[in-house]
This record gives sequence, structure tokens and C-alpha cells, in this order.
Amino acid sequence: MLAAKIGPAAVAAADNDDALRGADAVVLALRFGVLQSVIGEITGSLTDRLVVVPSNPVSLDAQGNVVRVLPEGQSSGEVVAGWLPAGARLAMAFGSMSAKLFESSSNRSPELAVLFYATDDDRAGEEVEQLIRTAGFEPLKVGGIDQSTRLEVGGDLHDRVVGSAEARSLVGGA
Repeated sequence: MLAAKIGPAAVAAADNDDALRGADAVVLALRFGVLQSVIGEITGSLTDRLVVVPSNPVSLDAQGNVVRVLPEGQSSGEVVAGWLPAGARLAMAFGSMSAKLFESSSNRSPELAVLFYATDDDRAGEEVEQLIRTAGFEPLKVGGIDQSTRLEVGGDLHDRVVGSAEARSLVGGA
């Protein structure tokens, strides 16, 4: 079992609700297609918690091409917000870079790379900024949840590795 290999810091959960016990924040790093059902399963555990969603609204078509699963102009953040219970604090973050780019850009020197996020909730913004800094990035809010399309695959800020000055110019220029 992976938890045993990691050691005493790892805890294996019996189910999703068990995994959330004692957590201040929940990062739902899931394929967009299963996100709604998992949120439905744990909805009671999400009230008054930070919920971070990095999921992009994409899937693969029959030919293996990446395709958007939401109508053009509809942000994944707005859709996810509709699935969450009242009191959950949503931030769309950590999905604006591919995994390899995320790993190679973390703790960049001499200037940290910016990791963009979107939220309508000031408290969620403060909390996700702490997580982003811990991951080795400089956080920058692009706007409210309706702006999460900018972070998604195909959005103007997706897979952008930039410093603070350029990031601010990109965010202000849209």
C-alpha cells in the first residue's frame, strides 16, 4: 500500500468523507467528467471549507484529440460553483499549467513564476495564495470565478510561465 511506503505522515482513508476529516482545504484534482458526482458524494463535508479545483473542462474525442466539454464562453468555475453547497469557498487554481510545466516552474529563481487563480471569495483567495506560495509560485488573481476560462486549456493564461510584472500586464490587459 502506498501509505505504508510513505510512512507515518501518510494516512489511508476508507472513503472520500474519511479523507476530508480534519482537512481545512480540499483539492479536487479529478477529471472534469467525474467532478460533479464526487462533489455530490462529499457535499456535506465541503461547507465552510476551501475547495480548490484544478480540473479543466476537457476530454478526449474518439480520435484522441482534446475537446472542450462545456459550451464556448461557459467557465468551469461557474459550473463547479453551481455544484457546491452554500458556504463552500471555491478557488480555481493549479490547473493553469500542465504537470511537467508545473513541476519545472516551481521555485524558479531569481524570480518566482506566477500561478494564476480565480475566485469570488476573498477568504478563499487568501487561503489559496498560501497554498500557491507553498508550491513555489507567486500567486496572482485573474478575477472572479467567471474568469476561470482564462486558466483553462485554450485560455490565454494556460501554460504561461511568466514573472510578476508580465503576469500583471497580462491580467490587466484582458
